[in-house]
Amino acid sequence: MDEQTPKVKSLYKALKLLDLFDAAHPERGINELAEASGMLKSSAYNIMSTFRQCGFIEKNRQTGKYRLSNKILQLANTLLNTDQLRQFTKPYMDTLAKECGEVVYLARPDAPYITYLDSSHPPGAMFARVISGLKAEMFCTGLGKAMLAFMDEATLVTVIEAGLPRATPYTITNPDALRDDLEETRQRGYAIDNMEHEYGIRCVGVPIRNYHGDVVAGLSISGPSLRVMDDRVTFFADKLRQATEELQPQLR
Repeated sequence: MDEQTPKVKSLYKALKLLDLFDAAHPERGINELAEASGMLKSSAYNIMSTFRQCGFIEKNRQTGKYRLSNKILQLANTLLNTDQLRQFTKPYMDTLAKECGEVVYLARPDAPYITYLDSSHPPGAMFARVISGLKAEMFCTGLGKAMLAFMDEATLVTVIEAGLPRATPYTITNPDALRDDLEETRQRGYAIDNMEHEYGIRCVGVPIRNYHGDVVAGLSISGPSLRVMDDRVTFFADKLRQATEELQPQLR
């Protein structure tokens, strides 16, 4: 059987319903779920009822809509607290945030996206955004480009075929221009997000490799573009590469 073909189709359909809950849609009714998934309303209802019985979904009594339950949060907490990559990387992230005075991010590849695992903020930071579990486009983030530049062609094709939507006036939306940018990243050894993902924010990212040399994650330093000037970019890149070189032998 093709690895892309679900072996348990009913389970696949049920789990795809969970994917319909996100920051933009924290609650959904049966009609919404059925329409978005292409299922019959009766099928969507039966699946959501089963999820409720198992504790993964709860129902808002005021709106009558479904939402994710605390059990999802408990599972996420278990994952975060047992993730060896995060455990090994966190001390380096804290040191980088202190030495560089900017926010440090850790993410895994999930083409065409990246999934943020953790962040470290410099001492005295007034605002610390919770980012664990959030997704972002791979092609326009420093973290994503740092990983993508050193991954295989199939991954790049997946990213391009998913589309290159413009997030800011600086976003690279042309596939050939993206390929050129990734080649520059390979030559430098680090990626630069020059306000491509978020206006006014500049980011420097490097890949994290495991003991076998495979790209398993990315590490970045991000800050306001007026602070992250070219001299700071090279300083951050050197600090990031030093950290990842020390990390690599620990990641089996």
